[in-house]
Amino acid sequence: MNLPASTDPEELFLALKRRREEEPDNADILHALARTAYDLGRFDLAIAYGGLALKADPRPAWHVTLGLALLRAGHAEAARAALHVAALNDPFDPSISLALADVLETMGELAAAESELRRVVKLRPLEAGHHLVLGQFLARTGQPDRARVELREAKRLAAPDDVLTRHAEGSLLAAFGELDEAEPLFAEIRTLRPHDPAAAANHGAVLFELGRLDAADAALTQACVTPTPTAATWTNLGLTRMAMGDLRSARQALDHAAALQPDDPRIALNRGTLLAELGHTEEATALFRGVMELAPKSRDAERARFNLGTLELGQGLFDKGWHDFEARRGLVQPWPRPDVSDWTGEAVSGRVLLCGEQGLGDFIQFLRFVPLALLRAPVLLLVPDSMRRLIESSLDLPVWQDVRQSGRLVIGADAHAAEVVARASLLSLPHVLGASVPPDETVYLATGSVRRSIANKEKMRVGLCWSGNPAYRFDRRRSLKVDWLGPLLDVPGIEWVSLQPEDAPDGFEPLPAGDMATTAAVMETLDLVISVDTAMVHLAGALGVPVWLLNRFGGDWRWRAGNWSAQTGESLWYPQLRMFAQTAPDLPSEAWKTPLMEVSKQLRCRA
Repeated sequence: MNLPASTDPEELFLALKRRREEEPDNADILHALARTAYDLGRFDLAIAYGGLALKADPRPAWHVTLGLALLRAGHAEAARAALHVAALNDPFDPSISLALADVLETMGELAAAESELRRVVKLRPLEAGHHLVLGQFLARTGQPDRARVELREAKRLAAPDDVLTRHAEGSLLAAFGELDEAEPLFAEIRTLRPHDPAAAANHGAVLFELGRLDAADAALTQACVTPTPTAATWTNLGLTRMAMGDLRSARQALDHAAALQPDDPRIALNRGTLLAELGHTEEATALFRGVMELAPKSRDAERARFNLGTLELGQGLFDKGWHDFEARRGLVQPWPRPDVSDWTGEAVSGRVLLCGEQGLGDFIQFLRFVPLALLRAPVLLLVPDSMRRLIESSLDLPVWQDVRQSGRLVIGADAHAAEVVARASLLSLPHVLGASVPPDETVYLATGSVRRSIANKEKMRVGLCWSGNPAYRFDRRRSLKVDWLGPLLDVPGIEWVSLQPEDAPDGFEPLPAGDMATTAAVMETLDLVISVDTAMVHLAGALGVPVWLLNRFGGDWRWRAGNWSAQTGESLWYPQLRMFAQTAPDLPSEAWKTPLMEVSKQLRCRA
């Protein structure tokens, strides 16, 4: 039968209806109407025409159209019955088994669905598409290793320029965090389809997750100059620009994403985070509250509440802030010892487990709340190996002496080292203890060595930490390149000490290998520490060593206005800290010029 020629399903459907007026009982026309109605999403019509077609000529393959239409219309049992009839009449047609697997998966009969798909593969073992469908099913049903076997077989059998199999395998690898293996597959797709914006967008998203920001920016920019970039592509471009420090351009990209999908909570979260960095606190707060209302009890809502908490803490609204800061618990690794209850700050005679949960900087900052906790309960403090020797050497300080002598504090690395009745994170202590502001005790770490005198010295001894962990997504914004340090290194009368674990540049005394006690011992020989926002700032602060913070524009909540004393102008966390911040949301190479020149000027005065 010659069917009407049309690429538009609606036009084809109308043309077929006209043909049916001439041949009302033509089974081919009736089935074509059913198929076209299905393509249009008009499943009730597809069922009606499919039934008439089968009544006129009960071909097994036509049961597939009827079965799939029944499934999409919500009649799964009837769909299975129709496809069983087809399978009985033609047991070797793979399209019937594929459709039946679709029905069975929808009904939750996953083993039976997998059996049908494996039957298809057995019938046509050399067809890449069937291995692809089985692999995607296995991935959906939580069987990644078996899925990978099928997807790799699909790629082996596919044509050299096949894109579908590469995309499926790359998506599986990316979903399970194996980005280094996924990236080459998306790169191949981009090579095969150099003008396809989706190929560039997918590759750019993976490059961003890998931290290859310049390559990600190039790919995503290519995707966004096409006539129809997606909201996801604009979002990824915005996040990439944000990580690169180009905050103004990042805002434009995220605004484009929001215009395309104004009710998307993830886009609102990202825009709120960026606006908070730009200092638009009220707009950011509104976005976070909007996410919490739009998707209550979701992970997005928890992230929004956590972000709101950091905004509140940055403003000095500590009571609200510590409460909302607790939302991070749904976003980080679970605390150890799930067999005991969370501590709510009440006085107890049994031992409470206290643990860290993020980086060393947070551990050091919130360690200062442990003496307050010890007033209410004996404690087992879980300590990272790199911190243990330093904390043990600090117990002679006044802030720790009483608890050390009483045995209320036990330090360990094993959560089962002592019997405990409750647990809490160090970062939750301000909330559970009702401690609105940091305790007054400002020096709570020491190596036990004697601080050297700074009198009658020819040179100032200054420690410098210019970069953090490159794995941190926004490290490019907070870290400096060695080439940019010229204004500091040109200051005469300075004896420079590297506080970086890697090889020190020429002119620097290298940092000895060792733990945080080793680094602290070096710091206690310094007149001054200068550092970007890393654990080195917190270590110097807790040791009582003068520290100058080189802070990015916006910066972390703990350095914002609400964390400085209105009376003294000092940091509530480390009174001997002085901040030199970027003054504009420029690219890092430009934004760091002002604070570096100011530090250079102040160093010259002191030296």
